Order: sequence, then structure tokens, then C-alpha cells
Amino acid sequence: MATTKQFSLRVQRSLLNELDRLAREQQQTRTALVERLLDEGLRMEKHPLIWFREGGAGRRPALVGTRLDVWQVIETIRQNDNSPAEAAAYLDTPLSHIEACVAYYAEYRDEIDAWTALEREFADRAFEAWQRSQQLFA
Repeated sequence: MATTKQFSLRVQRSLLNELDRLAREQQQTRTALVERLLDEGLRMEKHPLIWFREGGAGRRPALVGTRLDVWQVIETIRQNDNSPAEAAAYLDTPLSHIEACVAYYAEYRDEIDAWTALEREFADRAFEAWQRSQQLFA
């Protein structure tokens, strides 16, 4: 588990009210929300073509201006002989954007690999459920 350290921060009352509102909506503590926002904000500062979006399986890093998650871009590179250029052509996305995903992956590889495994498990379960439903009418 990561170690934590306390620090104080003065913010405008309106910002604190907005944090509290969002924390309630997301059913988390203010501290947890601020920690997530800081983490994501720092990552986006280092990787400006990456942003975070919410989904059924949680928040994940994605490529700005697309519907592509970082893990999907990395998988596409792997499926195209590990060639970012071929993946860029396949995805019809600028090579610089694909390379931004590679840079993010290089820094957060374990996290992206874990997300990829989770997505594969989800896809496998969904496919098995679909197969069972098809057998009902065979």
C-alpha cells in the first residue's frame, strides 16, 4: 500500500463546495476525490494527449479526441507486428497520438496490462453469456 502524507491546502469556498457535491454524487470521500483528481491531473500534465473517462468497469486513460482507450491502442500495436505506424494507419489516427499512448504505457505499464486483462475477462464472460442465450433458441 502506498504511504500517505498529510498537507493543508486553502481553496476558494466555491471550489470546496463543488468538491463536496461531486464527492457525494460519486459516493466517495472528499479526500479520495481530491487524490484521484490530483493523480489524473499530474498524469495529464505529463501526457497531454491522454485524458480519463468513466465507464462500466471504472475510470481509465484514453486518447484525447477519440473513443480509444490506451489499452486498446497498445493491443492494436501488438496486433500490427508491434508497429505504431501500422497501428496508426489501421486506427486512422495520427502517429503522434499513437506514440503518446506508447509513452503513457511505458510509464504505467503494469496498470495498463492489468486493465487489458480485466477487459479480456469481461469480453470472455460477455461472449459466454451470448453463447448461452443463443442456445435457448436453437
